[in-house]
Amino acid sequence: MALSALAALLLALQAPAAFAPEQFFVGRIEGQGVVHVLLSGRRAVRDRSRGHIDRGGALVIDQIVEEEGKPARRRVWRLVRSGADRFTGTISDARGPVTGRVLGNVLHLSYRSVEGGVWVEQWITLLPGGRTARNRMAFSRFGLAVATLESTIRRVD
Repeated sequence: MALSALAALLLALQAPAAFAPEQFFVGRIEGQGVVHVLLSGRRAVRDRSRGHIDRGGALVIDQIVEEEGKPARRRVWRLVRSGADRFTGTISDARGPVTGRVLGNVLHLSYRSVEGGVWVEQWITLLPGGRTARNRMAFSRFGLAVATLESTIRRVD
């Protein structure tokens, strides 16, 4: 009985906590991964971000994205809690609002991109330990998948 209780405690300690984007994205963050573009192949992607909470309580993330074969670009995110598990906001390369929802250790974001009106679905999954997350993005146009991105995001400080 004591062994099973200890095993349950160890599993609970390793399980990822509920995702709190306001905590994970504050400070310096780095990401690295690969984007697969239909008919174009795959390219390496890297990003560097710095996040903070502004005076109004919004999470603001200033990000530089470097995609192989393209010039570096700057993105600015602004996400505000709109409920216990919901977010609304903006991203500088999104057309219209960004909506988000936290489901356990996953933050799911949806928005339309300025580039070609592509619809973006993004899932950021917090991993055990709380300092690393897996990022998966799916890009679609007219309901057809045109690209995916898989990356790992880690807190630097």
